[in-house]
This record gives sequence, C-alpha cells and structure tokens, in this order.
Amino acid sequence: MMSKFEAIQARLTATFERFEAIFETTLDNEFAVIDIENERSYIVIKNANHFIIKQNDSEKTIDNADLSRLFFIRNAKKIGFIPIDMKNGLVEFGTARCDFILFDENDFCFIEMKLNATSDKKRSIRVNRTESMKQLSHTITFFDEKLSQNYEGLTREAYISTPAFYPRRNASWEQMAVAFMEICGIQLFESNEKICK
Repeated sequence: MMSKFEAIQARLTATFERFEAIFETTLDNEFAVIDIENERSYIVIKNANHFIIKQNDSEKTIDNADLSRLFFIRNAKKIGFIPIDMKNGLVEFGTARCDFILFDENDFCFIEMKLNATSDKKRSIRVNRTESMKQLSHTITFFDEKLSQNYEGLTREAYISTPAFYPRRNASWEQMAVAFMEICGIQLFESNEKICK
C-alpha cells in the first residue's frame, strides 16, 4: 500500500507533464527555501558558514545569504518540493500563482513569499497581503481543478511569508485570514516557517 506521500506524488506525476522534471525531495530535518527574483524558488541547505542551493543533482554555494529572505522548514522527515512560479517552475506563465508547494506525509502547503517587501511604504502591507492571497487563491483553484480536489488525505495549508516588520496577528490580518478560509476552505498562516508534525 502506498503512503500518502507516494500517493500524492503519483497523482501529481500523472496530472502534470512537467512534474518529474522539476520535482525534488529532501530528507533533511531542517532546511530553507529561497526565492530568486525573476527565476524561481530553490531548496537551501546550511553548510558551515555558507548556504547551498540544491536543484536535483546540482549544487550552488551562496556565501552571503540574507537569512531574512528565507522560508524555513523544521522537524521535517521527507518533503516534496515543487517550484510553481516563474522560469523552470511547474506553471511558467499565465495568471500569477504562489512561489512553491511543499508536501509531506501530513500536509500539502501552498507558499507565497513577500520577503523582498521594504518598509518604505511604497506598497502598503495590506496591498502585499491582498496580492499574496490572490496568488495563493489562483494556485489553490488551479490545483483543486487539476487534482479534482483529491489531495490523498493531506491537510491543505497556505502561507504568506512576510518581513519581520509586518505586524503579526493584528485585526486586519485576522479579517483577511477568515475571508481566505471562507473562500478557499484552507487555513492561512503568516509565517516564515513551517514546522512539520
């Protein structure tokens, strides 16, 4: 009998022609994801004083990684990683979508990174959050349709990864999270990390 991880991997492979070419797995207990502007998202592993971008069988060293621009995954056992947006992602063009998806034996997580936002107020926090929610919603709808809403028993979650200066758990955020749950039926988190069960 297949595990939930294997079942969703098989369903994704059968659904998306490009899936096997971009899909990655990691057995690392703790790692991060970086989103490189105009490129795509990558798994990043800390090694001594530098970080290593892993892409299937190739590696690239980053000496000065900005920790504030990373999304961290902790307490992981086996993670499936799917870059979604931009060049070499699962969905290269079209409607704006989230940056990447992670899944394990329990959860299927849609993640949008807004860590490049600045505090200069050119774009308000509310605008960034609203844009992120739209990108997540488009991706969730797309996957719901492609997978006929069958996630092989995994719990769906959505994350907006924002800079540390964003206010956490304020009334505005709470209202947006409730609205997102009503529209998408998925719990929305604003966090820079996913702690696996």
